[in-house]
Amino acid sequence: MRILVRQGTFQITTSDTDVLYTQNLGACVAVGLVDEEAGVAGLLQYVLPESRGLSAPEGFPAFFAEEGLPRFIQEFRDRGGNPAKARLVVAGGGRFRVAPRWLDIGAKNVAAARFFLRKLGLLPQAEKVGEPLPRRMEVSLKEGLKVYTLKEVETW
Repeated sequence: MRILVRQGTFQITTSDTDVLYTQNLGACVAVGLVDEEAGVAGLLQYVLPESRGLSAPEGFPAFFAEEGLPRFIQEFRDRGGNPAKARLVVAGGGRFRVAPRWLDIGAKNVAAARFFLRKLGLLPQAEKVGEPLPRRMEVSLKEGLKVYTLKEVETW
């Protein structure tokens, strides 16, 4: 079953027939995890790096990286996965072709992924981030982690 992971949410699966996927990410960042040994896969897509006192919209537990990433990792563990042994890929954080540097939300989102993942003791196996190119991610137990950039597909 194909399951869309919308902005500000995450999904975890133990079914080898599920494919978790995002639409084009833009400045959002997707974090994919696959622990084949435990049979657990997950995908998160966050919108902004930090809440800075704001509340996430209702029903969007991963709207901010600072709140969403720890929840995602904990749920992955609760479902039997081991994030330290899982393949971990980060994608997205795109930038607009013409925008002032201070408005580069994509770069801030990528920096947040690196910071909060490191804080959780995790390092990505790969990053496909930045650049003004559309990207999307798919995660499944059967086919691993895939990042699509235009017509190019990379798999881990």
